[in-house]
Amino acid sequence: MAIPTASPLRLPVPHSPWVPFPKLKTRCRKSTADYCHRYHVTARWTRAPPPSPPARRGGGANRRLRGLVQRGELDGALHLVDSISGGGKHPAVIPCNILIKKLCADGRFADAERVVEALGPSATIITYNTMVNGYCRDGKIDAARRIIDAMPFAPDTFTYNPLIRALCVRRRVLDALALFDDMLLRGCSPSVVTYSILLDATCKESGYKQAMVLLDEMRAKGCKPDIVTYNVLINAMCSEGDFGEALKVLNSLPSYGCKPDAVTYNPVLNSLCSSERWEEAEKLLTKMFSNSCAPDEVTFNTIIASLCQKGFVDRAIKIVGQMSEHGCTPDIITYSTIIDGLCKGRRVDDAVKLLSDMQSYGCRPDIITYTTVLNGLCSSERWDDAEELLAEMVHKNCPPDQVAFNTIITSLCHKGLVNRAINFFDQMSEHGSIPNIVTYNCIIDGLCNKMCVEDAMKLFDSLQFSGCKPDIVTYNTVLKGLCSVERWEDAGRLMVEMIHNNCPPDEVTLNTIITSLCQKGLHWQAIEFLKLIPEKGCIPNSTTFDIIVGELLKAGQTQGAFDLVCGMGNSCPLDVITYNRVIASLSKSCKMDKALDLLNVMISKGLYPDTTTYQSLAFGLSREDGMDRAIGMFRRVQDMGLSPDTMLYNAMLLSLCKNWRTDLAIDFFAYMVSNGGMPDESTYIILIEGLAYEGFSDEAKELLESLCSRGVVNKNLIEE
Repeated sequence: MAIPTASPLRLPVPHSPWVPFPKLKTRCRKSTADYCHRYHVTARWTRAPPPSPPARRGGGANRRLRGLVQRGELDGALHLVDSISGGGKHPAVIPCNILIKKLCADGRFADAERVVEALGPSATIITYNTMVNGYCRDGKIDAARRIIDAMPFAPDTFTYNPLIRALCVRRRVLDALALFDDMLLRGCSPSVVTYSILLDATCKESGYKQAMVLLDEMRAKGCKPDIVTYNVLINAMCSEGDFGEALKVLNSLPSYGCKPDAVTYNPVLNSLCSSERWEEAEKLLTKMFSNSCAPDEVTFNTIIASLCQKGFVDRAIKIVGQMSEHGCTPDIITYSTIIDGLCKGRRVDDAVKLLSDMQSYGCRPDIITYTTVLNGLCSSERWDDAEELLAEMVHKNCPPDQVAFNTIITSLCHKGLVNRAINFFDQMSEHGSIPNIVTYNCIIDGLCNKMCVEDAMKLFDSLQFSGCKPDIVTYNTVLKGLCSVERWEDAGRLMVEMIHNNCPPDEVTLNTIITSLCQKGLHWQAIEFLKLIPEKGCIPNSTTFDIIVGELLKAGQTQGAFDLVCGMGNSCPLDVITYNRVIASLSKSCKMDKALDLLNVMISKGLYPDTTTYQSLAFGLSREDGMDRAIGMFRRVQDMGLSPDTMLYNAMLLSLCKNWRTDLAIDFFAYMVSNGGMPDESTYIILIEGLAYEGFSDEAKELLESLCSRGVVNKNLIEE
């Protein structure tokens, strides 16, 4: 699918075809008076006794009941049901079934059960199924089971389906399958709807492959899957990223006697577009048309959304222009998607233009559309235009909500325009929008970044009067502000308050305080804080220790970092990264004994060296005085239970050669071979290049020729 060049923004005015319906001649029902008049005219000739006018069905009370139910006057209908049953009669079952459905929809289940009781033996299985369905829709599964157990009829498929669906919606798939088994034991044959419900739930819970087992069982029991069943499976396949399998099922549908519809094609199209397989998507669209399957709004919106996400907004606009040709009208989702794509492409003027034109296209912008444009204006720092758009929203009877205000307030705070953000904050109540904790957090963060910590504290203290409870983000933001101005005592009191208010410090809290202390040069205070905080129920993790170790090393306090890591014990599992940083620092400082001591601690904790560890050790070992000393250190590594592999040997050889100590490298190579080390091609290349760099070109060439003749080294890999 070729991507066209940019074209001017021009969206067609959508129109919906108007099809005049033919006028039908209505039949007028004869009145009772006309009926009697016709009799008197003919009675002169027949002398037959005059028949009675046709009797109205149901009697007066039931007629009134139908009228009350149709008009939605539930209390009046309920009173009439009580009156009829109180007179020893049973109300008409059909209006009562409708009344039960409406009462359940209103959550008046006790009243609905009164109607069932009033029907008595007149109640049908539809009556009970309506009651079961009402309870299931409201999530009252136990009540639905109680109705089923009390039914004077054998439950049918329409009884079980709502209960199975209710269980599946609540992710109680095992309970739903158990009910399905009970259904079979009672001799009730499941319908295709039953299987489709279970297939959908199984796909979501265990994946489509598990659902295929249920599909095979469905076919084995003689229940033929319909297009809804296959749509469930295809959608699940696409959701799991296996759209190749989805295409296979889609192509095989005609052999199963099923004709794909738009719902079938849409998820496959979405998957193809999301992975930028445009040609395949175009072929599938062509196939869709050839199968007389008209695309719907979802089809078009799927393609448009994918194009916009990939930055092909102009192509998406052309697709919008084609919608009316296929009987589809762009909706609010279509326009909002295009506007979002324009804003992300920094074409905010085009987005604003489309927003203003939407009304003429017969589509009224909603809060999401406005907020999208608002975000685009803020991203371009067009604050005045954003303010005008907020005013327009109020004028167009689409007042800005919390999200709209938070969008502009967040953007302003990030740009350091806190005072302007506060002005919008003050406007929120005027438009019926109450600031939430996100709003407060943005303003507090903005004030702290501007070093207006006292103002941030005042706003924080006002939270208790606004009905807004601070969350962990609020506390961490205020703590960061207090630490930035070195108000350590206030920070300590705030941490106590956090624990008291059931909002315990988290990783961000600890890292904020430790980073602030270290940046102020208070490393030992940071370490003391690290030791005390577990008493408050907050256990530091490896990231926290990595921060303080990094700050100590940055300040040149390698010994302090070494003592901290070695003294950790088992209170916190440090990761390899932290150990590597200290080992590297010790190796550079030629403190190999301590580096190897720390390596031993690392191994005792169940951590094993990686490439970075070996490179640091090799760098330090290669700088030791004399080969005996280097080999002695190397043997210490072996004594720790590590079997040096080729990677460690090569790292050692490379470090020696880089330090112009190729003679020692050759000796170390001999030690490597004598100890069972297996040289690889990289080993020989290191030695050859080391000899060449130190001026031993003839020796290097001789060694290269020898190794090449034996097929050990590829000559092309050696730098000339």
